Amino acid sequence: MFLIDGGRGDRFLVDTGHWSERATLVYALKRAGIGPSDLTGVLLTHRHSDHAGNARWLREWFGVRIYAHRADAEILEGTQPVPFMERGAGSFVAGVLARFENRWPARVPVDRALDEGDTVAGMEVHWVPGHTEGSVFYRHASTRSLLSGDTLLTAIPPLVLRAGIALPYPTFTRDMRQAHESIRAFHAQAIDYDHLLPGHGRPLMNDARRRIVDHLERQGILAANSQT
Repeated sequence: MFLIDGGRGDRFLVDTGHWSERATLVYALKRAGIGPSDLTGVLLTHRHSDHAGNARWLREWFGVRIYAHRADAEILEGTQPVPFMERGAGSFVAGVLARFENRWPARVPVDRALDEGDTVAGMEVHWVPGHTEGSVFYRHASTRSLLSGDTLLTAIPPLVLRAGIALPYPTFTRDMRQAHESIRAFHAQAIDYDHLLPGHGRPLMNDARRRIVDHLERQGILAANSQT
């Protein structure tokens, strides 16, 4: 979770955490000097419950507007079915977490469905499908920051306890090939950023794009000497 605080009437939360983390969310907002009712909106990087789990509560109790990419909005709202998550090549622990996600997916009405190229809360919306149908990057140009959800991580899944640059985890990813292609296509463009703010792991500050590109080249997702 990240708070984009432009002052009263311009405070956006990027992701909300799992419903079990609600007390942590309220405490974090209090430390920032605000409460849930002070939020202008929630920007979801994707639909999974560890990111969208408190969105419905914030909307129903505090009137916070919810933003998500159109493809994930349809699933969050129930107009499209929730795709079933399977363990596949993942670990036993990942399989257990997948069962929880299958049983208790996030549900919330979306007040604004986002598309590639939109701007919201001073950030560009970049559609990077694969992890979920509507996964997005939010690029905050003024601070040269990229909020990457679970499409790029700085902690190793599935438990994200160990630090390290990581790509989407197979158990939790709808289409791994598409996820890799989305990451490749984004970084093949001249879209710059200095700081990476991931959905799991510590922020990667300063020179983040070069470090991510180096990792993608080692993984064979980008060709060597890619545009940096």
